[in-house]
Amino acid sequence: MKRLDPAVGSSLMTLGVIVAVGVLLSIITVVPSGNTANSLAVDSGGRTPSGDPSLDPTQTANDPTAPIDPSAPADPSKRAVKGTGPSGSSAAAAKGLECAAGKNGGETDVGVTGSAIKLASTIVADGPGASFLSPVRTGMTTVVNRVNKTGGVCGRRLDLSLRNDSWDADRGKQFIQNFVEGDKVFALAVVPSSEGLRNAKEYIAAKQVPVVGTDGMLIHQYKNPWIWPVAASTISTMHVMAKDAYERSIKCGAECHQGFGIVFDAQYHFGVEGAFAYNAAIKRLTGHDIDGYDSSLKSCTRRFCGIQPGKPSYAGDARTFNEACYNTSPRCDFVAFLLEPDTALSFFSEGWPVLPTLKSNGFGLAQPLFTRQLAENCKSLCDGMWVWTGYNPPIEALANTPGVAKYANEVHNESASADVTNQFLEGGYLGMSLLVTALEKLGPNVSRNGLKNVLDSMSYDSGLSQPLAWSPGNHFANVSAQAFAIQYKQSFNGWRQMTGFLKDPWPGQDIPAGE
Repeated sequence: MKRLDPAVGSSLMTLGVIVAVGVLLSIITVVPSGNTANSLAVDSGGRTPSGDPSLDPTQTANDPTAPIDPSAPADPSKRAVKGTGPSGSSAAAAKGLECAAGKNGGETDVGVTGSAIKLASTIVADGPGASFLSPVRTGMTTVVNRVNKTGGVCGRRLDLSLRNDSWDADRGKQFIQNFVEGDKVFALAVVPSSEGLRNAKEYIAAKQVPVVGTDGMLIHQYKNPWIWPVAASTISTMHVMAKDAYERSIKCGAECHQGFGIVFDAQYHFGVEGAFAYNAAIKRLTGHDIDGYDSSLKSCTRRFCGIQPGKPSYAGDARTFNEACYNTSPRCDFVAFLLEPDTALSFFSEGWPVLPTLKSNGFGLAQPLFTRQLAENCKSLCDGMWVWTGYNPPIEALANTPGVAKYANEVHNESASADVTNQFLEGGYLGMSLLVTALEKLGPNVSRNGLKNVLDSMSYDSGLSQPLAWSPGNHFANVSAQAFAIQYKQSFNGWRQMTGFLKDPWPGQDIPAGE
Protein backbone atom coordinates (compact mmCIF):
# COMPACT_ATOMS: atom_id res chain seq x y z
CA MET A 1 0.00 0.00 0.00
CA LYS A 2 1.28 3.35 -0.94
CA ARG A 3 2.12 5.59 1.97
CA LEU A 4 0.53 9.05 2.07
CA ASP A 5 2.61 12.05 1.70
CA PRO A 6 3.49 13.31 5.20
CA ALA A 7 1.93 16.72 4.54
CA VAL A 8 -1.35 15.12 3.40
CA GLY A 9 -1.40 12.83 6.45
CA SER A 10 -0.93 15.72 8.77
CA SER A 11 -3.84 17.55 7.15
CA LEU A 12 -6.17 14.56 7.45
CA MET A 13 -5.28 14.11 11.12
CA THR A 14 -6.10 17.75 11.84
CA LEU A 15 -9.41 17.42 10.01
CA GLY A 16 -10.26 14.32 12.03
CA VAL A 17 -9.62 16.07 15.29
CA ILE A 18 -11.86 18.99 14.28
CA VAL A 19 -14.71 16.67 13.25
CA ALA A 20 -14.42 14.68 16.46
CA VAL A 21 -14.58 17.79 18.61
CA GLY A 22 -17.61 19.05 16.68
CA VAL A 23 -19.46 15.77 17.16
CA LEU A 24 -18.66 15.74 20.85
CA LEU A 25 -19.97 19.30 21.33
CA SER A 26 -23.14 18.54 19.42
CA ILE A 27 -24.15 15.76 21.80
CA ILE A 28 -23.39 17.53 25.05
CA THR A 29 -26.40 19.33 26.72
CA VAL A 30 -26.32 21.40 29.95
CA VAL A 31 -29.24 20.19 32.06
CA PRO A 32 -30.29 22.16 35.20
CA SER A 33 -30.74 20.30 38.45
CA GLY A 34 -34.42 21.18 38.57
CA ASN A 35 -37.20 23.25 37.03
CA THR A 36 -35.73 26.69 36.40
CA ALA A 37 -38.89 28.60 37.37
CA ASN A 38 -38.98 26.90 40.77
CA SER A 39 -35.29 26.95 41.65
CA LEU A 40 -34.26 30.58 41.38
CA ALA A 41 -31.34 31.48 43.59
CA VAL A 42 -32.34 33.78 46.45
CA ASP A 43 -29.87 35.82 48.45
CA SER A 44 -30.01 36.28 52.21
CA GLY A 45 -32.31 39.26 51.80
CA GLY A 46 -34.98 37.23 50.04
CA ARG A 47 -34.24 38.71 46.61
CA THR A 48 -33.69 37.01 43.26
CA PRO A 49 -30.61 37.81 41.18
CA SER A 50 -31.37 40.85 39.06
CA GLY A 51 -32.11 40.36 35.39
CA ASP A 52 -32.99 36.65 35.61
CA PRO A 53 -35.04 36.03 32.41
CA SER A 54 -36.62 32.88 33.78
CA LEU A 55 -38.79 34.77 36.32
CA ASP A 56 -42.34 35.22 34.99
CA PRO A 57 -43.42 38.66 36.31
CA THR A 58 -47.08 37.66 36.17
CA GLN A 59 -46.65 34.94 38.79
CA THR A 60 -47.03 37.33 41.71
CA ALA A 61 -48.08 34.76 44.28
CA ASN A 62 -44.68 33.04 44.02
CA ASP A 63 -42.61 36.14 43.29
CA PRO A 64 -39.61 35.92 45.66
CA THR A 65 -38.84 39.60 45.06
CA ALA A 66 -42.06 40.65 46.78
CA PRO A 67 -42.01 41.46 50.53
CA ILE A 68 -43.57 38.73 52.64
CA ASP A 69 -45.96 39.07 55.53
CA PRO A 70 -43.92 37.74 58.50
CA SER A 71 -47.02 35.97 59.84
CA ALA A 72 -47.59 34.17 56.53
CA PRO A 73 -47.27 30.35 56.13
CA ALA A 74 -43.84 28.91 55.35
CA ASP A 75 -45.08 27.45 52.04
CA PRO A 76 -44.36 30.18 49.45
CA SER A 77 -47.36 29.15 47.40
CA LYS A 78 -49.66 30.11 50.28
CA ARG A 79 -48.11 33.48 51.09
CA ALA A 80 -49.92 36.75 50.44
CA VAL A 81 -47.89 39.45 48.73
CA LYS A 82 -47.89 42.77 50.59
CA GLY A 83 -47.90 46.00 48.59
CA THR A 84 -44.96 48.36 48.37
CA GLY A 85 -44.02 51.35 46.28
CA PRO A 86 -45.81 54.63 45.57
CA SER A 87 -49.14 53.05 44.72
CA GLY A 88 -49.02 50.37 47.39
CA SER A 89 -47.85 47.56 45.09
CA SER A 90 -44.57 46.45 43.60
CA ALA A 91 -44.41 46.29 39.82
CA ALA A 92 -44.65 42.51 39.96
CA ALA A 93 -47.42 42.39 42.59
CA ALA A 94 -49.55 44.92 40.70
CA LYS A 95 -49.75 42.60 37.70
CA GLY A 96 -52.47 40.01 37.93
CA LEU A 97 -54.73 42.29 40.02
CA GLU A 98 -57.62 44.23 38.56
CA CYS A 99 -59.85 46.99 39.87
CA ALA A 100 -62.88 44.72 40.07
CA ALA A 101 -64.63 42.41 42.51
CA GLY A 102 -62.99 39.00 42.66
CA LYS A 103 -59.82 40.25 41.02
CA ASN A 104 -58.60 42.87 43.51
CA GLY A 105 -56.28 40.70 45.61
CA GLY A 106 -58.66 40.08 48.50
CA GLU A 107 -57.08 40.59 51.95
CA THR A 108 -54.21 42.88 51.04
CA ASP A 109 -53.87 44.51 54.49
CA VAL A 110 -55.54 44.90 57.88
CA GLY A 111 -59.22 45.74 57.51
CA VAL A 112 -59.30 44.92 53.80
CA THR A 113 -61.13 42.02 52.16
CA GLY A 114 -62.08 41.33 48.59
CA SER A 115 -65.48 42.92 49.21
CA ALA A 116 -64.95 45.67 51.82
CA ILE A 117 -62.61 48.23 53.37
CA LYS A 118 -63.24 48.82 57.08
CA LEU A 119 -63.20 52.47 58.12
CA ALA A 120 -64.14 54.13 61.39
CA SER A 121 -64.56 57.52 63.03
CA THR A 122 -65.42 59.10 66.36
CA ILE A 123 -68.19 61.69 66.07
CA VAL A 124 -69.91 64.19 68.38
CA ALA A 125 -73.65 63.65 68.78
CA ASP A 126 -74.18 65.40 72.12
CA GLY A 127 -72.41 67.69 74.59
CA PRO A 128 -70.80 71.12 74.02
CA GLY A 129 -69.44 70.35 70.54
CA ALA A 130 -72.62 68.90 69.09
CA SER A 131 -73.99 72.28 68.00
CA PHE A 132 -71.40 72.50 65.21
CA LEU A 133 -69.87 69.01 64.96
CA SER A 134 -72.90 66.71 64.97
CA PRO A 135 -73.84 67.43 61.30
CA VAL A 136 -70.42 66.21 60.10
CA ARG A 137 -71.63 62.61 59.90
CA THR A 138 -74.04 63.65 57.14
CA GLY A 139 -71.17 64.92 55.01
CA MET A 140 -69.31 61.64 55.54
CA THR A 141 -72.23 59.30 54.90
CA THR A 142 -73.19 61.24 51.78
CA VAL A 143 -69.92 60.26 50.13
CA VAL A 144 -69.89 56.69 51.49
CA ASN A 145 -73.43 55.95 50.29
CA ARG A 146 -72.76 57.40 46.85
CA VAL A 147 -69.59 55.32 46.43
CA ASN A 148 -71.22 52.10 47.67
CA LYS A 149 -74.20 52.54 45.34
CA THR A 150 -71.80 52.49 42.40
CA GLY A 151 -69.93 49.36 43.50
CA GLY A 152 -67.40 50.72 45.96
CA VAL A 153 -63.71 51.17 45.16
CA CYS A 154 -62.25 48.39 43.00
CA GLY A 155 -65.10 46.09 44.01
CA ARG A 156 -64.80 46.84 47.73
CA ARG A 157 -67.60 48.65 49.55
CA LEU A 158 -66.73 51.17 52.26
CA ASP A 159 -67.73 49.80 55.67
CA LEU A 160 -67.85 52.88 57.93
CA SER A 161 -68.35 52.56 61.72
CA LEU A 162 -69.22 55.68 63.75
CA ARG A 163 -69.13 56.10 67.54
CA ASN A 164 -70.18 59.11 69.57
CA ASP A 165 -67.59 60.11 72.18
CA SER A 166 -69.35 63.37 73.18
CA TRP A 167 -66.13 65.33 72.41
CA ASP A 168 -64.54 63.69 75.45
CA ALA A 169 -60.78 63.28 75.06
CA ASP A 170 -60.29 60.09 77.08
CA ARG A 171 -63.37 58.35 75.72
CA GLY A 172 -62.40 59.32 72.19
CA LYS A 173 -58.91 57.87 72.55
CA GLN A 174 -60.34 54.61 73.92
CA PHE A 175 -62.76 54.33 71.01
CA ILE A 176 -59.93 54.88 68.54
CA GLN A 177 -57.88 52.13 70.19
CA ASN A 178 -60.90 49.83 70.06
CA PHE A 179 -61.31 50.54 66.35
CA VAL A 180 -57.67 49.72 65.65
CA GLU A 181 -57.10 46.75 67.93
CA GLY A 182 -60.56 45.24 68.27
CA ASP A 183 -62.35 46.04 65.03
CA LYS A 184 -59.14 45.91 62.98
CA VAL A 185 -60.08 48.84 60.77
CA PHE A 186 -57.91 49.81 57.82
CA ALA A 187 -58.07 53.59 58.39
CA LEU A 188 -59.85 56.36 60.30
CA ALA A 189 -61.94 58.77 58.26
CA VAL A 190 -62.37 62.50 59.04
CA VAL A 191 -62.68 61.97 62.85
CA PRO A 192 -64.59 65.18 63.66
CA SER A 193 -64.18 64.61 67.40
CA SER A 194 -60.91 66.52 67.67
CA GLU A 195 -60.31 66.10 71.41
CA GLY A 196 -60.11 62.29 71.30
CA LEU A 197 -57.92 62.36 68.21
CA ARG A 198 -55.54 64.70 69.99
CA ASN A 199 -55.27 62.29 72.92
CA ALA A 200 -54.55 59.44 70.51
CA LYS A 201 -51.95 61.26 68.38
CA GLU A 202 -48.93 59.27 69.65
CA TYR A 203 -50.90 56.03 69.41
CA ILE A 204 -51.85 56.79 65.80
CA ALA A 205 -48.24 57.44 64.85
CA ALA A 206 -46.98 54.32 66.63
CA LYS A 207 -49.61 52.07 65.03
CA GLN A 208 -49.21 53.78 61.63
CA VAL A 209 -52.93 53.99 61.02
CA PRO A 210 -53.95 56.51 58.33
CA VAL A 211 -56.32 59.27 59.49
CA VAL A 212 -57.60 60.99 56.37
CA GLY A 213 -59.55 64.22 55.86
CA THR A 214 -59.54 65.76 59.35
CA ASP A 215 -61.09 69.10 60.32
CA GLY A 216 -57.85 70.87 61.23
CA MET A 217 -59.10 72.22 64.52
CA LEU A 218 -55.90 71.29 66.35
CA ILE A 219 -52.34 71.80 65.19
CA HIS A 220 -51.11 68.27 65.99
CA GLN A 221 -53.04 67.07 62.94
CA TYR A 222 -50.57 68.89 60.69
CA LYS A 223 -47.47 67.55 62.44
CA ASN A 224 -48.41 63.86 62.48
CA PRO A 225 -47.12 61.90 59.43
CA TRP A 226 -50.23 59.66 59.58
CA ILE A 227 -52.88 62.44 59.60
CA TRP A 228 -53.98 64.42 56.53
CA PRO A 229 -56.14 67.51 57.30
CA VAL A 230 -58.27 69.23 54.65
CA ALA A 231 -59.18 72.35 56.66
CA ALA A 232 -57.30 75.49 57.50
CA SER A 233 -56.14 75.11 61.08
CA THR A 234 -57.62 77.18 63.88
CA ILE A 235 -54.18 78.78 64.24
CA SER A 236 -54.07 79.74 60.54
CA THR A 237 -57.56 81.22 60.73
CA MET A 238 -56.63 83.36 63.72
CA HIS A 239 -53.45 84.52 61.96
CA VAL A 240 -55.48 85.57 58.92
CA MET A 241 -58.14 87.25 61.06
CA ALA A 242 -55.59 89.24 63.07
CA LYS A 243 -53.60 90.43 60.06
CA ASP A 244 -56.70 91.45 58.12
CA ALA A 245 -58.09 93.43 61.08
CA TYR A 246 -54.71 95.10 61.62
CA GLU A 247 -54.48 96.18 58.00
CA ARG A 248 -58.04 97.59 58.10
CA SER A 249 -57.50 99.40 61.40
CA ILE A 250 -58.09 103.13 61.38
CA LYS A 251 -56.55 103.65 64.85
CA CYS A 252 -53.15 102.07 64.80
CA GLY A 253 -50.76 104.36 66.55
CA ALA A 254 -48.69 103.74 69.68
CA GLU A 255 -51.63 102.05 71.41
CA CYS A 256 -52.64 99.92 68.42
CA HIS A 257 -52.51 96.66 70.36
CA GLN A 258 -55.21 97.94 72.70
CA GLY A 259 -57.66 98.02 69.80
CA PHE A 260 -57.83 94.20 69.78
CA GLY A 261 -59.75 91.85 72.05
CA ILE A 262 -60.66 88.18 72.11
CA VAL A 263 -63.17 85.94 73.88
CA PHE A 264 -62.23 82.28 73.67
CA ASP A 265 -63.04 78.82 75.01
CA ALA A 266 -60.49 78.14 77.74
CA GLN A 267 -61.36 74.47 78.15
CA TYR A 268 -61.21 72.92 74.68
CA HIS A 269 -57.93 72.97 72.81
CA PHE A 270 -59.19 74.76 69.70
CA GLY A 271 -59.84 77.84 71.87
CA VAL A 272 -56.52 77.66 73.69
CA GLU A 273 -54.48 77.19 70.51
CA GLY A 274 -56.36 79.89 68.64
CA ALA A 275 -56.11 82.47 71.42
CA PHE A 276 -52.36 81.92 71.78
CA ALA A 277 -51.83 82.30 68.03
CA TYR A 278 -54.08 85.37 67.81
CA ASN A 279 -52.14 87.14 70.55
CA ALA A 280 -48.82 86.14 68.96
CA ALA A 281 -49.97 87.60 65.65
CA ILE A 282 -51.06 90.86 67.30
CA LYS A 283 -47.74 91.07 69.13
CA ARG A 284 -45.84 90.44 65.90
CA LEU A 285 -47.84 93.20 64.18
CA THR A 286 -47.92 95.81 66.97
CA GLY A 287 -45.03 94.92 69.23
CA HIS A 288 -47.31 94.29 72.24
CA ASP A 289 -49.48 91.56 73.73
CA ILE A 290 -53.22 92.08 73.83
CA ASP A 291 -54.18 94.01 76.96
CA GLY A 292 -54.70 91.45 79.75
CA TYR A 293 -52.90 88.60 77.98
CA ASP A 294 -52.49 85.70 80.41
CA SER A 295 -49.94 83.04 79.42
CA SER A 296 -51.93 80.39 81.31
CA LEU A 297 -54.69 80.88 78.70
CA LYS A 298 -57.31 80.15 81.37
CA SER A 299 -58.67 83.43 82.73
CA CYS A 300 -60.83 86.34 81.59
CA THR A 301 -58.60 89.35 82.11
CA ARG A 302 -59.50 92.68 80.56
CA ARG A 303 -59.40 92.29 76.75
CA PHE A 304 -58.07 88.75 76.75
CA CYS A 305 -61.03 86.72 78.00
CA GLY A 306 -60.97 82.95 78.36
CA ILE A 307 -64.27 81.43 79.51
CA GLN A 308 -65.51 77.97 80.43
CA PRO A 309 -68.22 76.43 78.25
CA GLY A 310 -71.52 75.29 79.73
CA LYS A 311 -71.84 77.91 82.48
CA PRO A 312 -75.39 78.97 83.43
CA SER A 313 -74.43 82.63 83.09
CA TYR A 314 -71.61 84.71 81.59
CA ALA A 315 -72.74 88.01 83.10
CA GLY A 316 -69.56 88.44 85.12
CA ASP A 317 -67.23 87.56 82.24
CA ALA A 318 -69.16 89.79 79.83
CA ARG A 319 -69.06 92.68 82.30
CA THR A 320 -65.28 92.34 82.76
CA PHE A 321 -64.62 92.19 79.03
CA ASN A 322 -67.05 94.95 78.02
CA GLU A 323 -65.71 97.31 80.68
CA ALA A 324 -62.14 96.86 79.42
CA CYS A 325 -63.02 96.93 75.72
CA TYR A 326 -65.69 99.62 75.47
CA ASN A 327 -65.65 101.71 78.61
CA THR A 328 -61.89 102.24 78.62
CA SER A 329 -60.00 104.39 76.13
CA PRO A 330 -58.93 103.49 73.51
CA ARG A 331 -61.88 101.31 72.66
CA CYS A 332 -61.55 97.94 70.98
CA ASP A 333 -61.65 98.22 67.21
CA PHE A 334 -61.80 94.48 66.54
CA VAL A 335 -62.88 91.52 68.68
CA ALA A 336 -62.39 87.86 67.80
CA PHE A 337 -64.66 85.12 69.12
CA LEU A 338 -63.33 81.58 69.39
CA LEU A 339 -66.27 79.73 70.95
CA GLU A 340 -68.70 76.95 70.15
CA PRO A 341 -72.18 78.22 69.16
CA ASP A 342 -74.15 77.61 72.35
CA THR A 343 -71.51 79.33 74.50
CA ALA A 344 -71.30 82.25 72.07
CA LEU A 345 -75.07 82.79 72.10
CA SER A 346 -75.11 82.71 75.89
CA PHE A 347 -72.21 85.17 76.14
CA PHE A 348 -73.75 87.55 73.59
CA SER A 349 -77.05 87.59 75.49
CA GLU A 350 -75.38 88.84 78.70
CA GLY A 351 -75.76 92.54 77.89
CA TRP A 352 -73.48 92.53 74.86
CA PRO A 353 -73.09 96.14 73.63
CA VAL A 354 -74.01 96.33 69.95
CA LEU A 355 -73.66 99.89 68.74
CA PRO A 356 -72.87 101.00 65.18
CA THR A 357 -69.89 103.02 66.41
CA LEU A 358 -68.32 99.88 67.86
CA LYS A 359 -68.13 98.13 64.48
CA SER A 360 -65.38 100.15 62.81
CA ASN A 361 -63.49 96.98 62.01
CA GLY A 362 -66.03 94.57 63.39
CA PHE A 363 -66.16 91.23 65.04
CA GLY A 364 -64.50 88.08 63.73
CA LEU A 365 -66.05 84.67 64.39
CA ALA A 366 -63.92 81.56 63.98
CA GLN A 367 -65.00 78.40 62.09
CA PRO A 368 -67.24 76.79 64.77
CA LEU A 369 -69.58 79.78 64.52
CA PHE A 370 -70.20 79.36 60.78
CA THR A 371 -73.62 77.74 61.17
CA ARG A 372 -77.06 78.83 60.07
CA GLN A 373 -78.47 78.04 63.50
CA LEU A 374 -76.14 80.54 65.19
CA ALA A 375 -76.93 83.27 62.67
CA GLU A 376 -80.69 82.77 63.05
CA ASN A 377 -80.65 82.59 66.84
CA CYS A 378 -78.22 85.44 67.35
CA LYS A 379 -80.53 87.79 65.41
CA SER A 380 -79.51 91.47 65.24
CA LEU A 381 -76.73 90.96 67.79
CA CYS A 382 -74.67 89.28 65.08
CA ASP A 383 -75.68 91.46 62.14
CA GLY A 384 -72.53 92.45 60.28
CA MET A 385 -70.23 90.09 62.15
CA TRP A 386 -67.69 88.34 59.94
CA VAL A 387 -67.47 84.54 60.04
CA TRP A 388 -64.31 82.88 58.71
CA THR A 389 -63.85 79.59 56.89
CA GLY A 390 -61.18 77.76 54.91
CA TYR A 391 -63.77 76.52 52.39
CA ASN A 392 -66.01 77.79 49.60
CA PRO A 393 -69.51 77.62 51.11
CA PRO A 394 -72.68 77.58 48.95
CA ILE A 395 -73.20 81.34 49.30
CA GLU A 396 -73.84 83.94 46.58
CA ALA A 397 -71.84 83.28 43.39
CA LEU A 398 -69.91 80.43 44.99
CA ALA A 399 -73.09 78.35 45.18
CA ASN A 400 -73.08 77.97 41.40
CA THR A 401 -69.51 76.76 40.98
CA PRO A 402 -69.37 73.08 39.94
CA GLY A 403 -67.66 71.63 43.03
CA VAL A 404 -69.80 73.57 45.50
CA ALA A 405 -73.05 72.87 43.65
CA LYS A 406 -72.24 69.14 43.53
CA TYR A 407 -71.52 69.14 47.27
CA ALA A 408 -74.75 70.95 48.19
CA ASN A 409 -76.92 68.80 45.91
CA GLU A 410 -75.46 65.50 47.12
CA VAL A 411 -75.77 66.44 50.79
CA HIS A 412 -79.35 67.62 50.35
CA ASN A 413 -80.18 64.35 48.61
CA GLU A 414 -78.85 62.61 51.71
CA SER A 415 -80.61 64.97 54.14
CA ALA A 416 -82.97 67.68 52.92
CA SER A 417 -82.62 69.62 56.19
CA ALA A 418 -78.81 69.59 56.33
CA ASP A 419 -77.08 72.94 56.86
CA VAL A 420 -74.67 72.89 53.92
CA THR A 421 -73.14 76.18 55.09
CA ASN A 422 -71.81 74.49 58.25
CA GLN A 423 -68.10 74.48 57.58
CA PHE A 424 -67.54 71.26 59.49
CA LEU A 425 -70.21 69.39 57.55
CA GLU A 426 -68.54 70.65 54.36
CA GLY A 427 -65.20 69.50 55.72
CA GLY A 428 -66.61 66.04 56.47
CA TYR A 429 -67.75 65.73 52.86
CA LEU A 430 -64.40 67.01 51.57
CA GLY A 431 -62.37 64.78 53.90
CA MET A 432 -64.26 61.64 52.93
CA SER A 433 -64.00 62.58 49.25
CA LEU A 434 -60.23 62.87 49.65
CA LEU A 435 -60.05 59.39 51.16
CA VAL A 436 -62.11 57.90 48.33
CA THR A 437 -59.99 59.64 45.69
CA ALA A 438 -56.78 58.42 47.32
CA LEU A 439 -58.11 54.84 47.44
CA GLU A 440 -59.03 55.06 43.76
CA LYS A 441 -55.51 56.21 42.94
CA LEU A 442 -54.10 53.40 45.06
CA GLY A 443 -55.92 50.78 43.04
CA PRO A 444 -56.72 47.18 43.96
CA ASN A 445 -53.63 46.42 46.07
CA VAL A 446 -54.71 48.37 49.17
CA SER A 447 -52.22 48.86 52.01
CA ARG A 448 -51.69 51.45 54.73
CA ASN A 449 -48.20 52.30 53.51
CA GLY A 450 -49.48 52.50 49.97
CA LEU A 451 -52.22 54.92 51.00
CA LYS A 452 -49.68 57.05 52.87
CA ASN A 453 -47.45 57.23 49.81
CA VAL A 454 -50.35 58.22 47.58
CA LEU A 455 -51.53 60.97 49.96
CA ASP A 456 -48.00 62.31 50.48
CA SER A 457 -47.62 62.88 46.74
CA MET A 458 -51.17 64.01 46.04
CA SER A 459 -52.73 67.22 44.78
CA TYR A 460 -56.48 67.60 45.14
CA ASP A 461 -58.74 70.31 43.74
CA SER A 462 -62.38 69.69 44.63
CA GLY A 463 -63.57 73.26 44.20
CA LEU A 464 -64.54 73.33 47.88
CA SER A 465 -61.30 75.02 48.93
CA GLN A 466 -58.10 76.30 47.45
CA PRO A 467 -56.22 73.45 45.66
CA LEU A 468 -54.68 71.17 48.28
CA ALA A 469 -51.38 69.29 48.21
CA TRP A 470 -49.53 67.21 50.79
CA SER A 471 -45.94 66.00 50.88
CA PRO A 472 -43.79 64.03 53.36
CA GLY A 473 -43.20 66.25 56.37
CA ASN A 474 -45.66 68.93 55.21
CA HIS A 475 -49.38 68.37 55.76
CA PHE A 476 -50.26 72.09 55.76
CA ALA A 477 -52.34 71.70 52.61
CA ASN A 478 -54.89 74.40 53.50
CA VAL A 479 -53.51 77.66 54.92
CA SER A 480 -56.09 80.20 53.69
CA ALA A 481 -59.39 81.56 54.98
CA GLN A 482 -62.10 83.95 53.79
CA ALA A 483 -64.80 85.98 55.54
CA PHE A 484 -68.59 86.24 55.14
CA ALA A 485 -70.77 88.77 56.98
CA ILE A 486 -74.00 87.72 58.70
CA GLN A 487 -77.01 89.63 57.32
CA TYR A 488 -79.93 90.08 59.71
CA LYS A 489 -82.65 92.62 58.91
CA GLN A 490 -85.92 91.70 60.63
CA SER A 491 -84.92 88.10 59.89
CA PHE A 492 -81.82 86.20 58.83
CA ASN A 493 -80.96 87.11 55.23
CA GLY A 494 -77.94 84.92 54.66
CA TRP A 495 -74.29 85.89 54.38
CA ARG A 496 -72.40 88.34 52.18
CA GLN A 497 -68.87 87.56 51.02
CA MET A 498 -66.42 90.11 52.43
CA THR A 499 -63.02 88.81 51.33
CA GLY A 500 -61.53 86.25 49.03
CA PHE A 501 -59.06 83.71 50.36
CA LEU A 502 -56.33 85.33 52.46
CA LYS A 503 -53.21 83.28 53.12
CA ASP A 504 -51.76 82.66 56.57
CA PRO A 505 -48.45 84.56 56.57
CA TRP A 506 -47.05 82.38 59.38
CA PRO A 507 -48.21 78.77 58.82
CA GLY A 508 -47.01 76.35 61.48
CA GLN A 509 -45.93 79.11 63.87
CA ASP A 510 -47.29 80.24 67.26
CA ILE A 511 -48.07 76.85 68.78
CA PRO A 512 -48.55 76.88 72.57
CA ALA A 513 -46.46 74.53 74.69
CA GLY A 514 -47.93 71.06 74.98
CA GLU A 515 -49.91 71.26 71.75
